[in-house]
Amino acid sequence: MPLLSRPTTVLLLFCANILGSASDAWAADEPASPGNGPILNISGISPKYLPTYNYIADGLSWAGHLDSEVSTNFSGGIKQGSAGNIVGQIGAGYDTGKAGLWKGGKFTLSLMGIYNSAIQQNYSGDIQTASNIWAPDAVRFYDAAFRQHWTDWLNTRVGYMDVNYYFDVTANALQLINSSFGMAPTMTVNVPGTATYPYPGLGLLAGIHGEHLSSKVALFQGDPQHQVSAFERGYMALWEGGLHWGKEAEDDLEDSSDNYGQYILKAGAWHYHLSDPGRYGLSPTTSGVYAIAEGNWSLPGERRLGAFVQMGAAPQDINPVPWYLGLGLRLGHPFASRPDDSLSIGMARTWLRPNPAAESLGRETTAIRNAETAYELTYVAKLTGHLNLQPDLQYIQHPNGYFPDATVGMVRLHVEFF
Repeated sequence: MPLLSRPTTVLLLFCANILGSASDAWAADEPASPGNGPILNISGISPKYLPTYNYIADGLSWAGHLDSEVSTNFSGGIKQGSAGNIVGQIGAGYDTGKAGLWKGGKFTLSLMGIYNSAIQQNYSGDIQTASNIWAPDAVRFYDAAFRQHWTDWLNTRVGYMDVNYYFDVTANALQLINSSFGMAPTMTVNVPGTATYPYPGLGLLAGIHGEHLSSKVALFQGDPQHQVSAFERGYMALWEGGLHWGKEAEDDLEDSSDNYGQYILKAGAWHYHLSDPGRYGLSPTTSGVYAIAEGNWSLPGERRLGAFVQMGAAPQDINPVPWYLGLGLRLGHPFASRPDDSLSIGMARTWLRPNPAAESLGRETTAIRNAETAYELTYVAKLTGHLNLQPDLQYIQHPNGYFPDATVGMVRLHVEFF
């Protein structure tokens, strides 16, 4: 049978062909769709948001999930009140090796829908965003990419992708809900044009990895809300290198986020350039760095303890967030009767420049505190193989450097379909 007559191949090529036109059409009602308005400052959602693809046949696999949550600001912030968020994603993968074509190739394609009942920050008032799934309503293609493993240590990716699937990933922070644990706000707040949730972008990535070393470089478009604009409006260049110790047998060296080993130390740098920031309402040219340290230990009773420290810096005067520090712990199998549950705690501190914060709030600079700090406690309970329930509590000191300390509670339900 000719290769292009295979049903899965034809379907893949058809979806790729309609990607550009469909994405533009669905983006028409979004905040900056005319091309001259600012994109909202939204920190990146946690990576690995789409569950592991499940094999169907002929190299084709699929995955899907739905997350729904209710968030309530109990006290402090701007005002008390509740908001609801729903995010659903469905995707398919096509492995060329399993399909009998060539080794190491894989196409991925996913669609995402987002709905929220209110703007969460209008309650808590925080700049870091208490929920990592809050975003403006949208339906859009989220991932349309091709990955090729050339050798057992070299891989490349090209297509529409989320930066935070591959860069600035902290594995032990993935279950914390505050957005700053997903990607440093020194990048996402300072650069609204970062190609991450809810606006992935066109990118090119090359990475190498070994048992103890990993490194990767990438180039992403600078205005990702307009997916078909390619690099004409600007770009973001990134590099990340990692050191890994204590590789375990189950570790995946080809993991896209390079999180393997008992101890991990990663450092990265990024540079953002926009061709006309005044026109597009985005960030001017700026740069930054980040670092991540993680450790993992086995405890009595089959428990697993993970710890992390995150740091980010973008000290140029034009950046409203010059520094970031995050740290926390994650305990797997916290109770003998709950082997699949986990408990996480974390602190995320974002330093603020008084002038931008005061200008955005219409206040005097003397009224702005120098930092916003969020403390989070969360528990993930696995109810069934496809259903998780996650209560979450956050205490946010000096939201946006100005508002009274806020107490935010959330309950999230995660459903995996396949």
